[in-house]
Amino acid sequence: MDFIIAFIPAVGWGVMPILAHITKASPREQLTGTVIGAVLFALCLYIIHPTSLAPIHFVVSFISGIFWAAGQLLQFQAFQKVSVSIAIPVICGLQLIGTTLFAALILGEWITGYQYGIGVGSLLCILAGVLLTSNQGKSAGLSKPLPVPIIIMLVCSGLALSSYVVINQFFHISGLSVILPQSLGMLCSAMVMNLKGKKRLGFSLVVHNLPTGLVWSIANLALFISNGLIGMAASFPISQASIAIACVGSILIFKEKKSPKEWIGILAGITVLMIGVGMISLLKP
Repeated sequence: MDFIIAFIPAVGWGVMPILAHITKASPREQLTGTVIGAVLFALCLYIIHPTSLAPIHFVVSFISGIFWAAGQLLQFQAFQKVSVSIAIPVICGLQLIGTTLFAALILGEWITGYQYGIGVGSLLCILAGVLLTSNQGKSAGLSKPLPVPIIIMLVCSGLALSSYVVINQFFHISGLSVILPQSLGMLCSAMVMNLKGKKRLGFSLVVHNLPTGLVWSIANLALFISNGLIGMAASFPISQASIAIACVGSILIFKEKKSPKEWIGILAGITVLMIGVGMISLLKP
């Protein structure tokens, strides 16, 4: 049952970027709609199941929401520059490096030599899968290699999205107590970002992204519950099976043309990635 919960974020986060991209909204409209959907979910959850809002828990979770909003805006902006099938593997790969190593080295979730051996091997599999999956050439709308500004955008997104997860774990905050203050941090960040925007938001496009926020919220809640059940070093890599869903789903839904060689690379990358996820999911502390 623990690992079933751990796979819910993979499905939610795999579907989320596809839902956002379908709306054809701007990055700020996508972020705003997603955040409002997340806040509505958090408020309903809090009404149904009130949790403690201790000051330190509130502040830390609020800050994690700020990191998420910054990382997610950069992710949505990256989708405007390159396809979802390229951006997602790179960003998720960086998140894997940050969160898993933080959990293993700082939180001490890897203790034995066996755990380190399997853990390092699984991370190498996952990263190899990410590289294979993202190696897509001109058919993805961009010649290789990626331009430096886009690489910087993807790296900053990955670091910010890693920080949103690890900051709560560092202070041992998990479960339902994270959700409401985190969503308020996301909302405040989105409001500040919109104040700096030059164009007005389209109301209908923002509304169309509310389901994106709902899907993200369910996945996010499942992740923090899973962190408490099996540890972040195992739960977060499992969640990154979302790469497979987002990558293949975006190619099929948005009808991206791929050569046979690219399809072989993508499917091989997903296979290697899933082997790595399966290995690391065994490292329950």
